[in-house]
Amino acid sequence: MARRFRRGHRIRLRVSSGAHPRFGRNPGTGEPLATTGTDLLASEHEIFHDSDHRSAVWLPLTKETP
Repeated sequence: MARRFRRGHRIRLRVSSGAHPRFGRNPGTGEPLATTGTDLLASEHEIFHDSDHRSAVWLPLTKETP
């Protein structure tokens, strides 16, 4: 996967536990993916951003090709 960002552009990071119907549904129950469970559980996400719990998004840079 690759994406080119022009100088001055910004990105937004979105953290989620699912994107149904674009991707397969995640009921959050831990059941095998092949099952069609009807129970759904809410999920929680934490992003740590202090000196003891560092989080990062790595965006490697490459040289521009003509």
